[in-house]
Amino acid sequence: MLKALLLGTFRNSMGFLEQRIQWFKNLPVVTKLVVINFILIALPLAIASYLTYTSYSTSIQKNIGRYQMDVVKELTANIDTYMNELNLLSLMPYQAPEIIQYLAAPKKPDEPLPFTERVNLEDFTKRVFANGRVDITGITLYSSVGGAYEVLSEAQPNYSYKSVKDELWFAKVSQTGKVVYVKSKNENNYSFARKIRSVETGNELGYVVLDVDKNIIRNKMEALTNENKNIIILDETGDLVYKSQAFEIEPNAINQYSGSGTVVFRQQHDKVLLSYYTSPITGWKMMEMVPLATLLADTVQVRNYIILIGLICLLLGVIISIWIAVRITNPISELRNLMKKVVRGDLDVSIPISSRDEIGQLSQSFNTMVSKLSDLGYRLFESEIREKNSQIAALQSQINPHFLYNTLGSISMYAEIQGNREVVKMTNSLSKLLRYSINSQKSQVPLEMELEHVKGYMAIQQIRFEHKIQFYVEVEPELLKGSVIRFILQPIVENSIVHGFEKGNGFGTIILSGKKIDDTMVIKIQDDGAGMNALQLQALLDKKTSIVNPEEGKGGHGLMNVHRRIVLRYGNQFGLTIESDLAKGTTISLVLPFTDVEVMEEN
Repeated sequence: MLKALLLGTFRNSMGFLEQRIQWFKNLPVVTKLVVINFILIALPLAIASYLTYTSYSTSIQKNIGRYQMDVVKELTANIDTYMNELNLLSLMPYQAPEIIQYLAAPKKPDEPLPFTERVNLEDFTKRVFANGRVDITGITLYSSVGGAYEVLSEAQPNYSYKSVKDELWFAKVSQTGKVVYVKSKNENNYSFARKIRSVETGNELGYVVLDVDKNIIRNKMEALTNENKNIIILDETGDLVYKSQAFEIEPNAINQYSGSGTVVFRQQHDKVLLSYYTSPITGWKMMEMVPLATLLADTVQVRNYIILIGLICLLLGVIISIWIAVRITNPISELRNLMKKVVRGDLDVSIPISSRDEIGQLSQSFNTMVSKLSDLGYRLFESEIREKNSQIAALQSQINPHFLYNTLGSISMYAEIQGNREVVKMTNSLSKLLRYSINSQKSQVPLEMELEHVKGYMAIQQIRFEHKIQFYVEVEPELLKGSVIRFILQPIVENSIVHGFEKGNGFGTIILSGKKIDDTMVIKIQDDGAGMNALQLQALLDKKTSIVNPEEGKGGHGLMNVHRRIVLRYGNQFGLTIESDLAKGTTISLVLPFTDVEVMEEN
């Protein structure tokens, strides 16, 4: 069950991943380039910025840690120097035999001190107060057999019979022969106690307790550093000796550290850099704390500068990548748009080549392909025309022209005898049409012959439509000797009859006019038939640019064949144009180069 579930989850994940990959593949090339460049710029930049910031922060921590350790060691050395003086001062009872004798002498309750001992004690305490090295605020001598002699600075001595074992610090001090920090009865003082032994026997004789003003240690630390707000001192048992007001860490939380070192200590809300050093003389631990927020305050500004510079570099990189991507993909986009035009049949396109790279080579190949396609289209159309001409020629060879002429002549004579003038006219016109179509082998004829052919065709059509269609020819005389392609006027006139009058009531007028403009002749065939709407006209005009060769027949294909014959013979600047309005008629204009027949035959 679990295996099937994991397999299904894996397949879903792979399917989603494949969808994302396919989505990325479908993006435009310019978008892909920008996204890839963005990743390639942003990822290394982010990694480099992160490593730079972390390396800088770590370096700052190490440097501050070393400096902080040096400060702690210097403070510890200063305190050790003071404690050495205090230690020597606590050894003064060994230098006074009378004090040793006093400590060893038995005491009785409520028994006052003898005068001699009192004088000796006062003399000893005066020498202690006047040592010149350590400022003592009080001294107390405890005898192990009872009795305590206490003297405070600028106060009268006080002697009382009490046991030293009743003091809270007794168990701590009795375990060692060194000077031990003990809790003072006065909150403004530090107290230090030492056990006094007999030099001869080594037996415990008593204890000496020295009181020192707290301001002395505070002043010594202030003399070495301007910031004593984050310092704490613990003795060898972990008891608090000194703590600055700004030090927020509880002694129990840091008592675990021993020796020396620098660590990052985590508090509830922040982190601090904690440097600690244990004095080899006193066993005290000196600790200094610096909040990381304060320590790394400058690194925050550096981080902000790194982020700002990174964003500026990223923005410049994205702008440059977009510019490069657009420069690369613009020729591709232009090539794609031109290909779409070719698909729609427009072969009169060409892309400029501005480079010789792969895109330039592709553009050059595209131009070559379009040129060959255009040439192939015209060659295909020309070959089809030749094939049709060959078919017509084969058909003509199968028909005996003289038989047709003799037959039509017999029909005409029989109709003449019967008095049917219309049949005579139709057969004579048809005979002329056949003679023009079959006998002439020339592709170029004078315009006058083409007009006679059209007139014969219209004579037959007028009889057919009972003279409902009127036909007029208005051609300038100088154009009659001009050379034109055979059979270019009759298909247009036929188109006017089929599409202009057969669909209506059969009545109408066709005017064939011609005039010379510069070196060209413009021939117009105008009718007042049914005409065309805008959609029909546009569809007919679209056929002019189509490379597909339509078959002859309805729908303006005859017109298009005439247009292509003219273009193939004379070039794209010549051909026919169409103008039409629905229910008003159609005008078709043929633009041809003006060339005299005699000049054409000589050429």
